[in-house]
Amino acid sequence: MGNRKRNSQRMQPSAPTAPSPAAAVAAATHDIFSFVTPTEFVELPSRGRFYPEDHPLVGVETVELRHMTAKEEDILTSEALLRKGLALDRMLQSLLVDKTLKIDDFLVGDKNALVVSSRITGFGPDYKTSVSCPSCGENNDAEFNLEALSLHFADDIGDDIQQTPTGTFMFELPTTNVMVEVRLLTSGTEKKLNDSLTKKKKLNLPDTKSTDLLKAVIVSVAGVTDTGMLSQFVDVMPVRDSRFLRAIYEGIRPDVDLTHEFTCESCTFGGEVIMPLTAEFFWPGA
Repeated sequence: MGNRKRNSQRMQPSAPTAPSPAAAVAAATHDIFSFVTPTEFVELPSRGRFYPEDHPLVGVETVELRHMTAKEEDILTSEALLRKGLALDRMLQSLLVDKTLKIDDFLVGDKNALVVSSRITGFGPDYKTSVSCPSCGENNDAEFNLEALSLHFADDIGDDIQQTPTGTFMFELPTTNVMVEVRLLTSGTEKKLNDSLTKKKKLNLPDTKSTDLLKAVIVSVAGVTDTGMLSQFVDVMPVRDSRFLRAIYEGIRPDVDLTHEFTCESCTFGGEVIMPLTAEFFWPGA
């Protein structure tokens, strides 16, 4: 009987062995470090239509962007990068899934779409800021839903505007009656313009923002491409032509539509204003 009892005990299934504390910690750690940062496909306002034929973004309608992490928050708050004006671009470059793409090569409007998308996934769609009234100058508290912003695709550029295979546009100026060819600004070119403007302010030099923009976007005038001659043309361009060119440029430029209906609480002014991109955009509550 004693042997049978002992044999019976040996034949019974053994209770499951609980994992050791070390094994449990290792399993939990594996789960944490196997987490994959989610991504979003961001629609580009240009839909890849306004890039040169050999550009990596030609024909590209969406770009994959990672959600922001603590790493990108460190980039945004880096004092060194903020002083140099590089924090935002470095953050966006870090979020791009395709590392062969460079932020400087994006059209300004396409980069703006990436900025808005990264803000939504990082801090949510609600954006609280203040808006200055165009009429009385008073600041009004305002709240924007970034998910409600629309894209300006520049689908209808007009029959009198010709798009070239290199992504530029040609049209005739109304006063001088010459054919002018313009290109859309990239993020890199816009950065150079802003750097130049900052340097001129520090040196107390005259503000040449309008002519600097024209010199940056004009590729040719009446077939002339020499930069020195184009610069001279801009300096003597009739105001009617320069205003016409800037109006055309705004119409053909794909971008995020930042206009917003606004009513002033102080003077009851009503109309459209541009949503300001202030410090609260990436530092809500700052």
